[in-house]
Formats: sequence, structure tokens, C-alpha cells
Amino acid sequence: MVDLSLFRGQYQSLQDSVKEDFLNSPETAQALVLYRSDGIDQLLKDIWQSFNLSYQLCLVAVGGYGRKELHPYSDIDLLILIPDDSHNTYQQDIASFLTFLWDVNLEVGHATRDLKDCISVIDDLSVVTNLLESRVILGKVSLFYKMKAVIKSSVWSSQSFLVGKKKEQYNRHQNPSNTAYNLEPNIKQSSGGLRDIQTVVWVAKWYFCVNTLFELIDKQYLTIAEYELLNTAQLFLFKVRFALHIIANRREDRLVFQYQKSVANILGYVDGDFLAVEAFMKDYYQTVTKVSRLNDILLQLLEDEILNTQCLNSRFMVSHGYIHSIDERIFIKIPSAFIEIFLLIAKHNYVCGISAKTLRQMQTSINLIDCDYYKRRNNNRLFIELLQQNQGVNKALKLMNRYGILERYIPAFGNIIGLMQYDLFHAYTVDQHTLFVIRNLRRFFVSEFANEFILCSEIAAGIQKPELLLLAGLFHDIAKGRGRGRKHAQLGAIDVRKFCRYHQLKANDIDLVSQLVEKHLLMSMVAQKQDIGDFEVIKYFAEQVSTVEFLEFLYLLTVADIRATKDNLWNGWKDSLLKKLFYNTKKYLESSNGQRSSVDQRVQNIKQTIINNSIIQGYPISEVENILSTLPKDYYLRYDISDILWHLSFTTKITVDKITVSSRISQYNVIDILILCNNFNGLFFKLISILERLRLDIVDAKILTTKNNKVYNTISVLQDEAFEHININQKIKNELDNLDVSLRITHDMYIYQYFDHRVKVSFSLNEQWNLTQLEINALDKQGILSNIAYVFFELNILLINARIATMGERVEDVFFISNAKNEPLSMAEKLTLRESLEEKL
Repeated sequence: MVDLSLFRGQYQSLQDSVKEDFLNSPETAQALVLYRSDGIDQLLKDIWQSFNLSYQLCLVAVGGYGRKELHPYSDIDLLILIPDDSHNTYQQDIASFLTFLWDVNLEVGHATRDLKDCISVIDDLSVVTNLLESRVILGKVSLFYKMKAVIKSSVWSSQSFLVGKKKEQYNRHQNPSNTAYNLEPNIKQSSGGLRDIQTVVWVAKWYFCVNTLFELIDKQYLTIAEYELLNTAQLFLFKVRFALHIIANRREDRLVFQYQKSVANILGYVDGDFLAVEAFMKDYYQTVTKVSRLNDILLQLLEDEILNTQCLNSRFMVSHGYIHSIDERIFIKIPSAFIEIFLLIAKHNYVCGISAKTLRQMQTSINLIDCDYYKRRNNNRLFIELLQQNQGVNKALKLMNRYGILERYIPAFGNIIGLMQYDLFHAYTVDQHTLFVIRNLRRFFVSEFANEFILCSEIAAGIQKPELLLLAGLFHDIAKGRGRGRKHAQLGAIDVRKFCRYHQLKANDIDLVSQLVEKHLLMSMVAQKQDIGDFEVIKYFAEQVSTVEFLEFLYLLTVADIRATKDNLWNGWKDSLLKKLFYNTKKYLESSNGQRSSVDQRVQNIKQTIINNSIIQGYPISEVENILSTLPKDYYLRYDISDILWHLSFTTKITVDKITVSSRISQYNVIDILILCNNFNGLFFKLISILERLRLDIVDAKILTTKNNKVYNTISVLQDEAFEHININQKIKNELDNLDVSLRITHDMYIYQYFDHRVKVSFSLNEQWNLTQLEINALDKQGILSNIAYVFFELNILLINARIATMGERVEDVFFISNAKNEPLSMAEKLTLRESLEEKL
């Protein structure tokens, strides 16, 4: 049993000793922070050995403790390094050790990581800064050196580290409470405080690879006078911080009014021409002013050294933000430099672009990139490495496209440069659309944008080879360059398979990328045109994607693709449809071979759940059971349980002839408008006409008639500010009684007059529901949906379900319909319907 009182006494003795020594001689503050650090080292070693912790572990000091700067109540920041994949093995022992440290009264900050964990967090600037000043206390030293190697091989170059630290300092100084001349300054965070000194030291250490401030004199970065100034300022701030901790009896960095007199007194200030506290605060402000001034000088010197002129390797350098070739014949001598230069741009995020002289060299030699260039191993190795970068990929590819390298490297890409699609659907040329797709994909992997598309970012975090996704993005539309009427997805899949083979990707990776290109339209089409609540649809889609891994890749590519097509094409409805399809398919794939109960059993289970919930909500059960018996089987399969309970809240309270209208925001972020009433001819047409006149965007419609001729119509519309000005429920209810069933003339929008006006009507049979599936593809027009509804009314066609999709300026609507006998349309009925639609639209 480890003796807690023994170690508490050892720690308390150390605390009492440093406090007493400081009060006797404040000038010893710098020595005392080192003395306390050494004392904590010994205490931790004794406790560690008392717990008999494994020799496979390594206890590491990080942060301020790693620098051996511990004020009386500074946090003791620890990192416990463990062998890979051994969290479960050592979790209990480490937890007991850390709990004991808290019981000893140590203020401990801690992390337990294996090397994989270190790699996963190394792109966090605060983490890499903490690890920069780490040192071993005891344990397996080889783990520590491996961790240090992780830092050296990280994405943080001297340039990116400097940029990150300058940004961090700027943001810190922008905080009003951290103003240098705040009357209650923070001696650590305020301008000119300890953190400003540390920032200079951190960046200099990273660049010059030194361990102490004094070594920077030999590097001719610091003058002796500047070194002494920093030392003197740090000693003064150490004394102030030490005194603050003693007075507050806790960690305190704010020099607030209530502590200022006491600090001045401890540091030996006395009243004279000025009050002691005034003299002390004057010294403080003069000290931080000197630090701020020197901070500006030293960071600017580093910026000029690191950013403005820096050799990246023997072939390229950076001057004033632009990358230059060192040898003017570099592209002739080493043709792989055409790719290497963009890889360097991706790696060094401070590079603004390519210098004019180097661009001229590049353009003069560009014919060296022939049709076999991408097949050569050194070239394709560099290109794959470019796609694997954690930053700068989108920027590099945009510049490759701008300067004609991308079309040379990927010959098929040249066919889509400047290629527009005369369809009012795509807002950008194919090459620019493709680069926007790459931009969108990259954002999923950047923590800064994690809240933009949460599901996408969560999926991206688990993807080990993002370059495969980027390759699919690059090639998804590449075969459009072969002209209209070609199956671009299938042709693109062939192109990317050939490209990947030359880049020596593994067979499984090649299959993944090729299938992503071939099926990149699949998820969008299924989500927007089919009933994704239908088990058979999910089953079909799951069979197409086969695995959860492919589903995740396809989901990311689909979201990125739609968002890159046109600014206003993406909305909450499309987002919700894709998410629903993703989750339903993932659930199917993860179930035991997709086994499901029969349709009858599923319906029975849903009914029982509804009854159980109805009992809880106090609905009359006999009435609920009577209502449920009138509903067709597909009702239970097409509506969620929450929707059915919503319906019951009205059907259990209304009379037979009464019209009920209700609306709510659905889980899919649209407004669901429910209409319950007795069925009558022209009802759907009336509903659509009302909503169109209110200029609401309809995205979905579920039409259902019960066995006793009552209708459950649910029309889903995008959220709109119109809802703030009208009572939509009352408006629909009033107008359903008054609106005439008459045709509304459609109006073309002026900008459409030069585009193809032809209406495309196609039919297919939905065997599961024994319905005719009608798809209408036409230019979007004012009143188009109500005209379609009018044709249904006029020809006595029953609408069962509808998916309303606007693709840019075109509509691609899908309707599930039957004739008056509840049967699929005959050939003659289809012909009549086609003619009527083409005439009206």
C-alpha cells in the first residue's frame, strides 16, 4: 500500500520551502521555479516507483513543466507514453497513479498517448508546442525519442509554425482584457507578458533547433544586450507571478487591484515620491513595453529569415512569399520538378504563388510533359504525395490547372478545360466544377470546418487514404470532355482505373476509386427520386454500394459534388435526404446479411408500437384501433412512427367531414403540411395551387387514401419567411373550400428562352407497389407543378406519392400514379397523359 501521508508531507515540505525562500529573497525567483521543478521530478519518480508501473511506459514533462518553470501553483503537465494499442492494458494502473497525484494535492494536467495518438493530434498547434519542450522524467526513453521523431516529421515546418504562432499571438492580443496597459493586466497573456517571451523562444527553438535562449546568441539571432533584456524582463515577471501565487494561495496570473499593493510590498517597493504600488506598476508597464518592442523585432527578423528568403531544397527557394527555382534550367534537367513545385506549395502554406521568372521557365519548358509523363514512377510518386498532404492540396491543384500543368499531367483533363454545359444546371465549367469538388472534399478533413458538415467531418476522420477520394473527385466528370450522349461515369471509371494502375495503387484501392467514379451519380438519384423509406429501395442501393466503406466514400463525394454544381442547389432537404439514405443503408449493411422480417410482420410491429404509444398519450384505444384498421398497409411503411402519432393527434379528435390542416418542422428540416379530410376530385391540384401562389418551394408529397375514403396528404416545403407573415394552416383550410379547379397558365422565365424547352416524359412500372412511375424532366416554370396536378385531375389519375426535385433551373419530378381502378396505367392511358403534359407544360 502506497503511503499517501508520506508523499503529501514531501510535497508540502517542498511548497513551504520555495515560498519561504522567495519571501526571504524575491530575486531568487528564477532559481526557485527550477528548484520546484526538480523537487516535483523527484516526487513523481518516488510515486511512480511505489506504484511499480511498467518499464514499458514513459513519464514525460511537457509545457511549462517541461521547461522546468514551475511557480508555486503552476499546473504540472504530464504526458504518459505507452506502447501502440495498449490503452486497455495500462488504463487501470495509470488511472490509479493519476488519482493518487491528485490526492497528494498536485495540480496535474495529463494525457496518455501511444505513438498513433501522437500522430493523430500533431496537427494541433497547442499540442505540438507542448511537446516541443518535453523531457523525460523516467521510463522507456525509446518511446520518447520516437515521439520526438513524430514532431520532426509533422506538417509543421518552421514557416507554418511561425505563421501559426504569430496568428495565435495576434488573436491573444486582440482580447481587450489582454491589452498591455490594462490597469489589471494578465502577466502571462497580455501584450509584453510571459507568453510573448515564450512565443519568441518557441519559434526560434523550432527554426534553429536549440534548447536554450543563450544558444540563440551563437546563431546570431539575439544580441547579448537583447538576451540580457529578455532575461531581466523574465526575472521581473517571474517575481510578480511567484508573489501572485503566494498571495492568492492558488494559480493566479491576473494582477488585479486587490493584489497589487501586496505584490509591491513583497517585492520591496516602499512609498516615496510615488506610492509603492504606483512605482511597482510603472516598472511593470515599462518592462512589458520593452518586451513588446523586442517581440516585434525578433518575430520580424524570423519572418524575414524564414518566410521572405528560405531554401526549401536544392532546387527551390521562397522569397517574399513566392517560390523560385534555384536553377533556371531546372524543368529541363529534372522534369519531375513540374510536380515537385506544387507539392512544395502544398507543404508550405505561407507560399503565395510561383514567381514570374519561374513561371516563365515553366511555360517555356511545358512541352516536356508528354502523354507518358504521368506513367513515370518519380512523377506519379510526387503526384500521389501531393494528394496525401494534410493541407494545401486544393491550392496546389488550382495552380496546376491555372498554369496548364494539370491538363498535361492528366491528358483527359485537358478536354474539360473551359467546357461549359448548356443546361442551366451547372453554373461552372467542368474543370472549375471539378476543382470545387476537390475544395469541398478537402474541407471535410480540416478541423476548422468540422461544424460545417458534421457527419461528413466525422466520416472523413476515419478515412485512412483521403487521396483515393480526391482521385475520384478529379475523375468523376472527366469523360464529359468526350462529348454529349456518352456515358461519362462509365468512361471516367475506365480512365481513372488506367491512371491508378500507372500510379501503382493497390488493386483494392483502384477498384474503390473506379467504382466511385462509375457510381458518383447513384446516391443523388436514389435520394431525390426514390422513396428512401422503402425497404426495397434501401436493399437495391445497399447491393450497389456493397460495403460501409464504399457508402462512406460515396456519401462524401455526393455531398461535395452537389455543393459544387451551383450555389443555390444545396439545401436542408437534399442534406436530410442524403443523410437518411446514408443511415438507412448503413443500418442495412451492418445487419446480419440485411435480413428483415416480412412486410406483414413489420406492419404488425409498427401497429403495436403505435398502440403502446397511444396508451401513454391517453388516446382512446378503441378509436385508435378503428382508425388503424382503415389505413392501407403501405401507410405504415411510408411514414415514420412520429408522423403517425402526429396524425393520430388529429384523427382521434375530428369529425368525418371536417378539414384539418396542421404543419410542423420535420426531422428533415422542412415544413410538413398535413391535410386530413374526405377525398374529392381535384384536391391535390387545389393544394398545389395554394402553395404555388404563396411562392413556397414544394419538395415532397405523400398522398394516401384510406379504406373509408379519407385522405392523408403530407406536402413538404422548404422553410420560408412567408410563414412569419401568414397562418399557413388557416390559409390552406379557407382556400380549399373556395379555390376554383381551373388551369393556371405557366410562365417561362426570360433567361430560359434560349434553352431546350422540350418536356421529357418517361414511364416505368413500380412492381412492389403495382404503380406507374412517371418522371417529368422540364425547365422550371411558374405554375408547373399545379399544371401537372391539373392534368392528373383532368384525366382522373390518382397520385399516390411524389418526389419534387429542382436541379438548378430544371425540374426532375417523380410521381407514383394509378388509374381510377387503382391499377398501373395502360399504354393508351400513358399516351394520353404524355400528350396532355406536353401540351400544358
